[in-house]
Amino acid sequence: MIDLKTHKISIIFTMARPCSYATSKVEEWRSIDLADLRRWRMLDANRVGSAGNIPAITCKTPNGVDKLGVIGKSRGVLFVRRDDQGQLGSLFVQFSFSPTRFGGWRAWFRCPGCRQACRVLYGTNSLRCRKCRGLKYQSQYESSAFRWLGRARKIRRRLVGREPFDGPLPPKPRYMRWRTYRRLERLVLRLEAVGWEAMSEHVYAIRLRTR
Repeated sequence: MIDLKTHKISIIFTMARPCSYATSKVEEWRSIDLADLRRWRMLDANRVGSAGNIPAITCKTPNGVDKLGVIGKSRGVLFVRRDDQGQLGSLFVQFSFSPTRFGGWRAWFRCPGCRQACRVLYGTNSLRCRKCRGLKYQSQYESSAFRWLGRARKIRRRLVGREPFDGPLPPKPRYMRWRTYRRLERLVLRLEAVGWEAMSEHVYAIRLRTR
């Protein structure tokens, strides 16, 4: 078996999908994650001050920077945006609630298209869920080895690591619990071990076929 780390074979983790695939990927669209809005405290109605300052999500586009205002309501989120002519438009996305295990309620976006509950909406001039857009994930075009190693890389990035593939994990972030850090540490080691083993088998099989 081939040890990829020992031989220092360069692996490109972001595999381009074949040109025959016409389906767009979620990574190619602007996304609005309800969990991010909650974490950034953008769902608090009090964020809109007396001067009318509205918290906004910024996104880089070929024409510059696009801003989407976010106004939190008790039953949903009001998104505000100016079009190319400077006209102010708005879209209200209702919440859909599901019960939690401890007697509470969890809020989801209710897709303006299919009316189904979802956590992430996609689009610029209109907002729809992934199924309405017909989007697929980048990982759906990748082998299992790339998915495992890619997941480990995301965890390393979450821990603010400069070396995403090799070496020890970066130190624990200041506000992260030690229990969470140890859990992520074990998960990264497990994902990388399985991923590198699968990658070695894949490269070994390719070499056998090309002899």
